[in-house]
Amino acid sequence: MANQRLTDKTELAEQVGSGDLLMVVDVNDTTGSSAGTSKKQDFKYLMQTDKISLSNAEILDLETNEKVLVGALSGYMITVFNVTVLCTHNMPTESARRDIFFGFEDTSDSVYWSKIDDIMDSIGEDVSYVTQAQDQARSYSSLGSLINKPFVCWAQNSGFNGGWTADVYVTYAYTKVL
Repeated sequence: MANQRLTDKTELAEQVGSGDLLMVVDVNDTTGSSAGTSKKQDFKYLMQTDKISLSNAEILDLETNEKVLVGALSGYMITVFNVTVLCTHNMPTESARRDIFFGFEDTSDSVYWSKIDDIMDSIGEDVSYVTQAQDQARSYSSLGSLINKPFVCWAQNSGFNGGWTADVYVTYAYTKVL
């Protein structure tokens, strides 16, 4: 509504995400007034959490086909803060002892942002995993520039063999690279 104070607006009582807009005053743009110009900003440029659901077929195929968790945005890099994986157990129970990797490319199992070792191995119930960037001598974020790269997950070696599914929550922000 026009001429309504921000404090009089209806409260958004849930998590914001991509496509949700914020109003900001750009103090570097004085075309609107000497104090700055009002502009809209998509929340994805601040921080957001996306949910990506992986079917059992997608999990079983992670060695061959990586799953894009956060899409690339031209001229931006993705800053990932946290990944939470909520796994739902189904039969058969996982027995492959495989790792799931997260990173900006799946060209090598020694180049990754983080990984979960032996995910769901011999576990006969639902389980949750939380991971952040790992600071290890052999763990690299990327072999090259992070600009214009998606954030993906993949599996090592011969893949998984269990009957589980997963909801992956990725908390991240897009960062403009000048």
